[in-house]
This record gives sequence, C-alpha cells and structure tokens, in this order.
Amino acid sequence: MMNKRFLPALLFCTISSLCLLLEPAVAEELSLVNRPVNTSGLTGLLFTTAPFTASPGTLEISASILSENSTRPDYTNTEFPFTMTAGFGTNKEIAIRTSYFHIKEGPSTSTGIDRKTGNLELSYKWNFLPQAEDSSIPGVALMITGLAPTEKDPDSKISTISHWGMRLGLAAGTELAWKEHILGIYADAQLAGQDLTEKRLRDLYELYNAGLLFPVSKYDNLQMFVEYSLTHGKTKTSLDGGDYSALTYGLRLVSERFNFTIGTQFLHKTAEEYDNSGRIVGLMSMKFM
Repeated sequence: MMNKRFLPALLFCTISSLCLLLEPAVAEELSLVNRPVNTSGLTGLLFTTAPFTASPGTLEISASILSENSTRPDYTNTEFPFTMTAGFGTNKEIAIRTSYFHIKEGPSTSTGIDRKTGNLELSYKWNFLPQAEDSSIPGVALMITGLAPTEKDPDSKISTISHWGMRLGLAAGTELAWKEHILGIYADAQLAGQDLTEKRLRDLYELYNAGLLFPVSKYDNLQMFVEYSLTHGKTKTSLDGGDYSALTYGLRLVSERFNFTIGTQFLHKTAEEYDNSGRIVGLMSMKFM
C-alpha cells in the first residue's frame, strides 16, 4: 500500500500535469457564475480551499450542516457551522467561523445526547500569485487561521482547544478552458496546531485537500465536484478518530448571489477502534455586494 506521506506530492504532480495538458481560460471564461465559500468560510468547494478570493466589498454569509453517522463507536455527530466572509483590498478575504455540535451516542454510554459549541476561528487569505489570463500556471494563495476557545475546558468528543490554535498553509488552483466548458482544479495544504505552549494538550498535524470542479458550461448553474481529504499526524483523538482520509462527491446550484451545495463524504479512519463512517454535508450561502 502507498505510504500516505507521498500522497500530497502525487496530488500536486497530477494537478500540475492536468494544468499543462489543458488550455488556459481567457478572462471572460474565468468568470464562473459564482465562487462560493466552503465549510471553513474561505472560497472553495466543500472542504478544499481555492486560491481565488471574494470580490472587494462583497459580504457572504453561510450556514452549513455536517452530519456523521458511525457504528463503532456508536454515535451521530452533527455540526452546524456559521461563517461570514468579506473580500477586501487586492485579492484578499477574511472569514469568521463558529459552530454548534449535537452529539447523540449509543445506548452503551451514559451521556446520551450532548450539545457543544466549537472553536471560534478567524481566517485570512491572500492570493499573492493570481492565475494570469494567458497562462496555465495555477494561482497560489496564503492562508492563516487563528482559533480561540468558546468554553473554558477542552472537550474530548470534538476538536476543541484549551488556550489557542492556528492553521498555516497554501492553496493552489486553476480554472481551465476545455472546449466550451471550464474545469476547476484546486488543492490546499495546511499545518494545524493547538495549545502548542502546553505539552499535555499540544497537537501538531497536517491537513491536505484536493478537488475537481467538473466541466460545466459557462452559464450553467448546476456544478459537480469531487474532493479528497487527508488528516495526518494527529495525536489527540475525538469522535473523528484522529487521522483519516475522505472522499467527497457533491452537487452545487449557484446563481450570481446564491449558493446551495450538498455532498456525501466517505471517511476511512486509521485508528483500530474506529470503523469507517459516512457524512452528509450541506451548505447554503448568500452574497451581499
């Protein structure tokens, strides 16, 4: 079996090869109907972050649902994220994210149902290398996220922090012309950490995402996409089981201001005491200009 450490390099090589094989899209073709935010609040698919940013003066508000069902251990974990994203300056955007959890565990537990609040996140993205109109070279963006706790004590069931957390990474991607259609290719890599100043709570791990937005007509409002996600090196486990890989399929209905996205995610968990699980993901957002 292929070592998971080589997967990010393989994904990068595959994306680069596709970029060289296809024609770059001209400026008019790059103007997709809408580039909505993902579940983290940054412009992208559902989990993958694209290098593109919201237009200056644009405010986008979104509400999501991520519902995971597991048989071993027996639980249903439903997260409700809320984000607010604003575009400003030249190729920059900022996003605020908060979330609420509803956890229902099986009959073997004593708690039954728990209701939790997630971390408060503030993210910044700068597309410092935009894709040129006449080039197939992907655009690249820098991402920085700071996390603050919303409750005093960290929760072992969800990925909450005690003092502070951070994510730092890069997003790359391109949108290419294929006949009269457009193919979107995106990927991101992030280093995530939490409570790094306290040994007992410290955790430092890697996050990788890659996604394809399948060829869609320039004026079509229905889009299809597929994503691959990988979490590697996580030592603090919660209901998500620590390290995992995931494959997501989704459909997106967009207009100039409105976005509705729904997807199905299949999670492969590496911890022996965790079975694979499935997740339903939905996102709805509205832009205000």
